[in-house]
Amino acid sequence: MVQFIHGADLHLDSPFIGLKTLPDFLWEKIYQSTFTALTNLVNHAIDKQVDFVMLAGDIYDSDDRSVKAQAFLKTEMERLNQAEIPVFICHGNHDYIENSGLHLKMPENVELFSETVETKWLTTKNGERIAVSSFSYNSRWMTKRMITEYPKKHETADFHIGMLHGFSEGLETSHGHYAPFTINELKSKGYDYWALGHIHTRQVLEIQPPILYAGNTQGRSSKETGIKGCELVTLTLGDSSIETLETQDIQWETLEISLAKRSTLDDVYRKIKETIEIKEGSQKNYLLTIELVDTKDLLPNVLKKIIQGELLEALQQISATEPFIWVNQLKIQKRATEDTTEKMFIMEEWLHGIEELSKENQFNQSTNSLFDFALIEDLLESRDEDYRSRIMKQSLTEISTELVNESRDNHEN
Repeated sequence: MVQFIHGADLHLDSPFIGLKTLPDFLWEKIYQSTFTALTNLVNHAIDKQVDFVMLAGDIYDSDDRSVKAQAFLKTEMERLNQAEIPVFICHGNHDYIENSGLHLKMPENVELFSETVETKWLTTKNGERIAVSSFSYNSRWMTKRMITEYPKKHETADFHIGMLHGFSEGLETSHGHYAPFTINELKSKGYDYWALGHIHTRQVLEIQPPILYAGNTQGRSSKETGIKGCELVTLTLGDSSIETLETQDIQWETLEISLAKRSTLDDVYRKIKETIEIKEGSQKNYLLTIELVDTKDLLPNVLKKIIQGELLEALQQISATEPFIWVNQLKIQKRATEDTTEKMFIMEEWLHGIEELSKENQFNQSTNSLFDFALIEDLLESRDEDYRSRIMKQSLTEISTELVNESRDNHEN
């Protein structure tokens, strides 16, 4: 029997650029989350006393690896070294091998794969001979079918494991082709397990032999929801068991909340708070996207406060303690069967704005900076009622044209 951990797509030092406007303590927690996830993975490996660890690519978020990220990885690998746990690492399309003179040397327990497919060997404490075949990317794009260079299962290996950071052809995903392969190509090698990386959602492609993407260890956006982790794999002759171990420090989730038969601001606020309180019992850190559905009964002014962000701001009152639940986005999810209350509100606000802008004082205030510009002052007409009317009409025509074009583009996309 052999037991090991399969992890992938750590993306250490991810910048989380779109979240930098969050409160300082929250931003720092999010920025550190990819590092914390690695620590959690190492903790699992030590607690379970596994035979070895496999990290299937994209260890770093960039080929320009920060010194901080490299030093952190080295420290965590040294912890595994002290626990006498070997580590096999390949690099993927994000952290491909380049500028080796800028890389920190890893501890002696770490086996790094080169840009050509190679097989490394390990003898466990129980005497099993383990063969691991893999390679690392040498550029961001890898259209070559590297799977063709993997050897067949070695006859002297008790267990032969393949590690590959790549794209499964036929898999429904928006990802491009990176070291493409088919499931049949993997199975043809006769290996006992395939540790895949590149796809950030855990996916089992085949049960026997086990072929799976472990997913990433920490979600990095609202598109990467749910539990993130690594796989605890136990192999025996002809059999296997796999358990997912959580590693994420912060969990992204999308919650759909029905506001059917709710009309007032208090109704909405209480419903959202009740839903959030259910999450509090899990003792996890959450970044939430809340989608409000069945909103046809909402009062127009309540809808206004949601659209203008007032309700979201109220929900984001948070203390600098853990575990935290932060509502990152509050959306109104419109369905075809719902009333057009929101559209009516927006149209009313639009018409009100046009009416106000058409008034002499408001129009003059909005155009003063233009008429005060000495170089063109003599070229402009007097701002009388006829002039205001013509300018407003031309502006409305141009805006309407832009809106129609945008609607057409959205429909075509």
